[in-house]
Amino acid sequence: MLVSHEKFKPVLSMLKYISLWGILLSSLIGCEPSQIYIEQISARKEGKTVNLTGKVVHLAPFVDNSAYQIEDLTGRAWVVTTKKPPKIGQQISIQGKIEYQSLPFAEQELGDFYIVELKQLELAIAEPK
Repeated sequence: MLVSHEKFKPVLSMLKYISLWGILLSSLIGCEPSQIYIEQISARKEGKTVNLTGKVVHLAPFVDNSAYQIEDLTGRAWVVTTKKPPKIGQQISIQGKIEYQSLPFAEQELGDFYIVELKQLELAIAEPK
């Protein structure tokens, strides 16, 4: 028994259309940096752009830039910025890139991760999972 391909053309056309939109939407969603907590910063995320929210607990001014340390419910991280730093005690939400600074000392690795601030975001506070 032979089945005509003409009968399935509208269905195949619709499936192609749905697949194309699915691929387009998933690629756009994948471009949005994810909101993470400080405890989630790891070597796997080095070089990735992420969003962080926390309270500013320390400031460190430098000549051409500054750094500030933020704290959330899971830990603390240093953020380097070329913009005016926030005030101590301020809640802040940022988009930044995770970097690692190696510091070998006496046959030990004392390096740590830090964030390069790309931009400050509207504050949106969420509870850790």
